[in-house]
Amino acid sequence: MDMHHPLKVYQQELADLQGLVLELGNMALDQLNKAVDTFEDNDPEKADAIVEMDEKINDLEHEVDKASLMIITKMEPKAEDLRYVLTASKIASDLERIADYAKSIADKGKRGFAEEHTQHLGYVKHMGQELDAMLKKILEAFKELSVEKALDVWHSDSNVDALYNEALIGMKNCVSCEELEGKGFISLLFTMRCLERVGDHITNIAEHIYFIKYAEFFAGKK
Repeated sequence: MDMHHPLKVYQQELADLQGLVLELGNMALDQLNKAVDTFEDNDPEKADAIVEMDEKINDLEHEVDKASLMIITKMEPKAEDLRYVLTASKIASDLERIADYAKSIADKGKRGFAEEHTQHLGYVKHMGQELDAMLKKILEAFKELSVEKALDVWHSDSNVDALYNEALIGMKNCVSCEELEGKGFISLLFTMRCLERVGDHITNIAEHIYFIKYAEFFAGKK
């Protein structure tokens, strides 16, 4: 087929759009994993590297938006293709927010936390592992447009919520935030809240994939 044939160009632009979203997703995944490690290691240099990378992620999100607008303007996609293009920007926004939370976690990692709260680091690590698996699988689901995988991820967010709630119960008797130990408590609590929100953005992506396939919003219950 002629490489300049309109259909060939259209297919290539859709593939390029998918590639941009997946690139953004892999960058967000890398940022998230590094942020969890940095929080545990309390390494300011690693944290600074995560913060610096955030600008590139923001630029890539803008590229997704521009690519989506260009396809709509030039190609006038219909039905599922139109939903795909419109939703790509929403997915990119969720991925950018995940990277933002990673940046926030890294920033907290530079400040350290009290030794009295190191036992709660296990929750941070466990939540990070759950989210790593979820984000990898949701990127696969987007690449394949697999609703089955997307809904598996959507339901698995209950594991992250359970870890977060369990950690809150275990920390309810911690010292007040006015003391040094309290500052460590606040850092841990903030980080776990960020991770819990990451899970919510991943479930948003699962719902977007459902919408692409079925032209309706997913209304499931965890």
